[in-house]
Amino acid sequence: MLRRAILVGGIVVLAAASYGDPERHIADLIWKNDAAPWEKVTAVYTPDAAEPRKIEISEAVFADVAACRDHVMELAAERGDPDLQKGSFECAVGFYPQRDAEKKTVTGDYRLIVR
Repeated sequence: MLRRAILVGGIVVLAAASYGDPERHIADLIWKNDAAPWEKVTAVYTPDAAEPRKIEISEAVFADVAACRDHVMELAAERGDPDLQKGSFECAVGFYPQRDAEKKTVTGDYRLIVR
């Protein structure tokens, strides 16, 4: 029974690795609500929800969603909103670029957005 479970798990990982972007697919399977060890998290903080165009975006430096939240809560406290009643935030996990060689551009998206 254990051998079958290990075999099935191995097949799932290999199938995910052979399809498109293996790192992203593996992260989706195992880290559904947080960053995988190879991913970084970007904090997107809106100090005042009434002014949604005024946002602060951090560099992608956080190892997980908890560190991102801690950073945002510190920013909110510095601005007199320790309970985040005026503002809002998102933690953007794992940016995966998509290159278009023909147009010579790079776009992409985040694997996960946590509010």
